Amino acid sequence: MTAQPAPPAPPRTRVQLGEDATATERFITEVVEPRWLSLRNWSSTVDHEMLLQKAARRKKMTIKKITESNQIFFLSGVVVGGMDGVLTSLVSHQARRVSRSKAMTKRYLAASDIPTPKGKAINPTEFSRAVKYMKALGKPVTVKPSSGRAGKGITAKVTGESTLRQAWAAAMASRSATSESRYLIMVEEYRPGLDIRCYVVGNRVVGAVARIPFYVIGDGVSSVGRLADEEISRRSRNQYLAPRQPEVTDAFLAPMGLTRQSVLPPGSLQLLTPIADTTRGGGLTVDVMDLLADEVKDLAVDGLWAIPGLNAAAVDLLVPQLGSAEDAVVLEVNPYANIMQFHYPAYGEPRKVNDAIMEEILERASR
Repeated sequence: MTAQPAPPAPPRTRVQLGEDATATERFITEVVEPRWLSLRNWSSTVDHEMLLQKAARRKKMTIKKITESNQIFFLSGVVVGGMDGVLTSLVSHQARRVSRSKAMTKRYLAASDIPTPKGKAINPTEFSRAVKYMKALGKPVTVKPSSGRAGKGITAKVTGESTLRQAWAAAMASRSATSESRYLIMVEEYRPGLDIRCYVVGNRVVGAVARIPFYVIGDGVSSVGRLADEEISRRSRNQYLAPRQPEVTDAFLAPMGLTRQSVLPPGSLQLLTPIADTTRGGGLTVDVMDLLADEVKDLAVDGLWAIPGLNAAAVDLLVPQLGSAEDAVVLEVNPYANIMQFHYPAYGEPRKVNDAIMEEILERASR
């Protein structure tokens, strides 16, 4: 795992933020842009499963493959744990069932008094019920499939019935991403804040990243298409980022009211996606372990503990400010999260989440 310095880049246009700037826009301006030239260019990467296997071997474990997706870990001839797909033995069967449903996860969080956005799971055939619920909340909502991962089908800050219908269709279109027999759509109050993903193992946060949507900065001359292409080219030397970049077409830009020919005013910060899609949407991860307040980390740990039998998972939060848990909410608890994003951040220090997971497996086996 090596990182190489980025090649020289032309002068960067300075961002001009308005008074109504969001937490994400402030984070980009204050934390990401000053590091723009320090983009990590990982020349080699290891996938989620291999990261865990390497950590197991460092702990002197031996690995026995049972099936294509099932493995057992031994230490001195004794079974200490294992893997089933991307999950380790730190995730119980009950925890799997709960975490596969955003609606069920929300119930468990609420039962443990963990702050989480108010919401309701609604049958896809009951759109009128969703409209009534949005009006009853009296505020913008986020619409997303109750099951499914990788940020698919999520629409934030929905305000009117026509926009809700479009968001509803997007959530329905992601139906193939889930194996759940009963498909529901979540409508929940929209909460502003910076998208933070913490990885919690046992009783501590071992990795934390801010997830940032693909963005460009206008210079008053270059088109959005050109700015996006230049940014994608800059990322091409990064083995982690390169395959996760989008094709920036007019259709891709349409949700933001842009085309490839749009020209932005000098210094204007423009998000190109409504959420931080780090799979194929060009989103970035920025390590924030040393910036995140202890009370925010404690909230992430509490979120993990709200799910019985769950001892390792990513906990997603919306945080208005890194230095305080005030108005922060837990959105999701996801044991299926890929740990590569913590090992290969675009900016900041890599965190060895894999070692922490294996240490916890050994600790539990010794009890």
